[in-house]
Amino acid sequence: MLEKINSKKKLLFHCFIASLFLILVYSRFVGLDWGLPFPMHPDERNMASAIQGLNCIISNFRECGNPHFFAYGQFPLYLGYLITYFLKLEATISLRIISAIASVINAIIIIKIIKVIIKKESHFTLFISYLVIIFSPFAIQFAHFGTTESLLMLFYSLIIYLSMLMFERRTTGTVVQLALVSGLAIATKVSSIIFIIVPLITILSSLRSWDRYKNLVKFGMLTIIFMVLFSPHNFINFEDFISSMNYESAVALGKSLVFYTRQFFNTQPILFQLEKVFPFALGWPVFLIGLMGLIGANWKDRKTNLLRFAFLIYFVPSAMIYAKWSRFMAPVFPIIIIFAVLFLQRIKVINFIKIIIIIFAIIPGIAYLSIYQNPDVRFQASDWIYKNIPNNSYILSETANVVDIPVLNPKLEIRNSKQIQNLNYQIISFNFYDLDASPELQFELSNHLQKADYIFIPSRRIFANHSKQKYPILNKYYEGLFSGKLGFEKVAEFKSYPEIYQWKFPDEQAEETWTVFDHPVIWIYKRIAKNPKL
Repeated sequence: MLEKINSKKKLLFHCFIASLFLILVYSRFVGLDWGLPFPMHPDERNMASAIQGLNCIISNFRECGNPHFFAYGQFPLYLGYLITYFLKLEATISLRIISAIASVINAIIIIKIIKVIIKKESHFTLFISYLVIIFSPFAIQFAHFGTTESLLMLFYSLIIYLSMLMFERRTTGTVVQLALVSGLAIATKVSSIIFIIVPLITILSSLRSWDRYKNLVKFGMLTIIFMVLFSPHNFINFEDFISSMNYESAVALGKSLVFYTRQFFNTQPILFQLEKVFPFALGWPVFLIGLMGLIGANWKDRKTNLLRFAFLIYFVPSAMIYAKWSRFMAPVFPIIIIFAVLFLQRIKVINFIKIIIIIFAIIPGIAYLSIYQNPDVRFQASDWIYKNIPNNSYILSETANVVDIPVLNPKLEIRNSKQIQNLNYQIISFNFYDLDASPELQFELSNHLQKADYIFIPSRRIFANHSKQKYPILNKYYEGLFSGKLGFEKVAEFKSYPEIYQWKFPDEQAEETWTVFDHPVIWIYKRIAKNPKL
């Protein structure tokens, strides 16, 4: 009788875990076609273009498989090409499928890491782990971006997991696996070379003297082989690769100042990430719980300390550079999740209180799903524009958007689409970034203001990132627009904040790229005065 009861409990538990897994898959794949067919994310656009340009002329070795794009390695591009070729999918959706699958696998690896650390985990701990991992805003967002972040998170988690196993197994097979994953990580993005510090330290500290150095050499040689194998054109076209890396590093380090890094001017390293990145990517509850776990988890446990080391060795140098995009912190987000689970597992409170904490912890992630469950905010704004802005209107907008609104929603009825195609708007994509430095642009802006019927602000990217001291004319323009002094009034505002049953979670204060790619706030202003002046 007792055995039957236990069998039923096991069956129910396995059914419950299977249900959680299905929710995990849903959270990573729902709305995976957001924004399509338009390339709303610039990195997606660049990677998709590289995939579409891939070919192989056997007689030309240097051009066979050459992506002519070296901001990332060739591994994700080749993987995306294979999916595009065999499944006959569009390149962007192929890249997003890779990210979604990588995110699902990463969730499983995180669970395995937690099991390795805790060893005798309870069903309740497993339940906590699944819920916190499933409803992590960063994991949901990056799973929907056809970029490298989900892959890099997966590779770093795998490196940590295999390094922990090495403390117990100390086998050559684990060294080979570490080399493979490390090579794939570098073949995905060269900056992930910092990942290999974790296995190097693990090998040095877990093996006997002779095995230690023999396996270090083996690890290093195999990592290089796998790196070259999966990203060969970094070496075949070395000059192009180095040129790209010089540009990318100059932008990241602030040596080359470009318009899309102005948000980082005068920002404080580490403080910026703690204020603008982690609370939104993780949600405030998990961020705070994870920090408490990072500080308070068992300091005598070797594996927990390896996890701390993996966090610090990546976080500190990455946080210190000029460009502080959210994606730069992606590899350590799962580590904070693990520390949050470790803290909840160790905290001495009744399970009811833990459940309350968990509910608050997963709310941000549940809310974030709404972004992909609803039409893209640019489609929402465009639908309003087509219905409310008259034909032949003169519209002043902003330059440097990946896609300028209005855009035709592919899900509109055919009849409405034909009506929209007959509309003719004169849209000026104006360069506000160089307004203060160019008297010619200032003159042009005055002329546009005299003619404009409407003004679009497609995101906060310009008005929120330029100080009054350095850009007085630009700020005067936006202050005049927002106050009504320019002779325009706001007639529409479109937001796609994370929400649960109309309970919204505004995140416009997050680091810019957290919002502008998949859920920017859009403002539309209409002329109410005849002669607006700057």
